[in-house]
Amino acid sequence: MANNTVLIVGAGPTGMTAAIELKRLGMDVRIIDKSEHMARYSQALVVQARTLEQFQRYGLADRAIARGRKLNEAKFYSEGKLIVNFTLDHVESRYPFALFIPQSETEALLNGHMESMGVRTERSVELVSLKQNGEIQATVRHVDGRTEELSPRWLIGCDGAHSGVREKTGTPFEGGRVGISFFLADAEIMGPDAPADELSLHLSHGNVVFMGRLTDRTVRLIVALHEQPTIDGERDLTIDDFQRMVDQVGVRIQIRSAEWMTPFHVTDRQAKHYRIGNVFLAGDASHIHSPVGGQGMNTGIQDVANLAWKVAAVTRGADDSLLDSYEEERGEVGRALLRFTERGLKFATASNPVVEKLRDTLAPIIVKLPPVQQNAVGFISETAIEYRSSSIVADYGGDGHLRAGDRLPDLQLRNRGVRSTLLGDWTEPRHRVFGLNLDKDDIDILRSNLRWADVVPLISSDLDDEGRRLLGDEGKMFVLRPDGYIGFRARMGFQAELMNHARHNALV
Repeated sequence: MANNTVLIVGAGPTGMTAAIELKRLGMDVRIIDKSEHMARYSQALVVQARTLEQFQRYGLADRAIARGRKLNEAKFYSEGKLIVNFTLDHVESRYPFALFIPQSETEALLNGHMESMGVRTERSVELVSLKQNGEIQATVRHVDGRTEELSPRWLIGCDGAHSGVREKTGTPFEGGRVGISFFLADAEIMGPDAPADELSLHLSHGNVVFMGRLTDRTVRLIVALHEQPTIDGERDLTIDDFQRMVDQVGVRIQIRSAEWMTPFHVTDRQAKHYRIGNVFLAGDASHIHSPVGGQGMNTGIQDVANLAWKVAAVTRGADDSLLDSYEEERGEVGRALLRFTERGLKFATASNPVVEKLRDTLAPIIVKLPPVQQNAVGFISETAIEYRSSSIVADYGGDGHLRAGDRLPDLQLRNRGVRSTLLGDWTEPRHRVFGLNLDKDDIDILRSNLRWADVVPLISSDLDDEGRRLLGDEGKMFVLRPDGYIGFRARMGFQAELMNHARHNALV
C-alpha cells in the first residue's frame, strides 16, 4: 500500500463521502466494510441544506432531490393541540428545506459517484487489528479467511457506533444510554393525523410519535415511550404492537401495513478524541445521539469534508499540526450537537405536568421570536455552524458581516445583466481566493504566488444587497477552504499574513 494511501473503514454515507472527497483531492483511497451489502433499510432519513450544498459540488444534489421529498415545515402537537408550526423556507441556502430521502437512496447515489471515480468498496472485509508505532499497521480479514497486512499513511474510522477503529485505538466513548424506549417503522397509514408534506411530532405525557412522509404511500414512524411496552417473548414487532403504542400517545392513525419495524436504543456519546496519531474518527464512530433534528448522517458527512482537505494539504507538505484542527473544529460541533439533541429530547419527552404546561404555553411564543427561529433553522440545516474560534482561521478585519471561520453562502451575482451565483461554478476541491474590489496588479500577484488556489476577482457592484451586507464594499481578500468555510479575511496590506496562511495550508 502506498505511503500516502488513506484506508477508510466503513462504507456508509460518511465513509463513501470521505472516499469521494479524498479522491477528488488526488489521494489514493481504499475503503472496506465488513457488511456484505449497502443499507437495505434506513434509520438515517433527513438530508439537510448544508449536505445538499456539498452534494451540489459532486453533481448529486438535483438527483437526490428528485429521489426524495422536500419538507418545508414541522408541526408540534401536544395532547392533539398544535403548539408550534416551524418553517424551514428561510434557510439561507439555495436549498431552503429539509430533504426526506431513505438512507438506502443516499448510499446508492454516493456509491455510484464513488465508483465512477474508480473507488469500489471491498465488502466482507473486516479490520481485525490496528497498531501505531511511527506508522500504521493494520490487519484485515477477507471473506475467505485470508488476512492482509496494510500500512496506510492515514486511516479514517467511519465504522459506526460500535466502531472497531475506536475500540482498537483505546479511545473512550463518553456518555450513556437515554432511558426511553424507541421504535421505528416505515408503514402505510391512514387517519386524520397522517402527515402531508411536513414533519409532525405528537406529544402526550412524555411519550412521542414522530411522522414524516417518505412517499405518497409510506410514512416513517418513530415512537418514543417512557415505559417499555409489553411484548411477549423474543418475537418480532407486529403491526398490532405498533398500533397500541401509537394509540397510547393519542395519535389518530391506523397502520395498514409496514415495510419494516424495529426497536432501537439511543445513547448520547462522544469520542474523547477524534484524532489518534494518523487515525481519525468520523460520523457515528465519533458521536452518537438521539434522532432529534435529523443531524447524525449530515454531521458525519460534514466531519469528513472538514478532514479530507487537511489530509491532502499535509500530504502536499503542510505542517502536520493542521490535522489537529479537525478535532478542534468538529469536536466542538459534536459537543454542541449532543447538547442540542439532549435538550430537544428532554423538551419533547417531559412528563411532569407542570413542565408540560409550561412548555406548551411558552413554546409557541418563543419560537415566533426571529432570533430563535434564525438560530434553530441555522443549526438544524447546519448552515450556521462556524469555526471563528479555530486556531487555523485568521481574520484581519474589514467591513461586511461575514468573518473568517464562517460558511460562505452561494450569493447572487449580477454581471452585465446575467444572473449567476458566487459558487455556482465551484466544483473543484481547491481553495478559492476572492479578491474583492482589487486592481489587476493585486490579482496578478495573488495568482503568481498561490499555486494550489484559484484566484477569483470580484466587484461589489456585482453583488446584490445581501451580498454587500455579508462581504462589504471595501477592498479585501477572502480565502475559501474546500469545505466551504472562509479560512482567511483581510484588507489589502496584509499580504504577508495571507502568505503565512497560504504556507500553513500548502497553497504555495
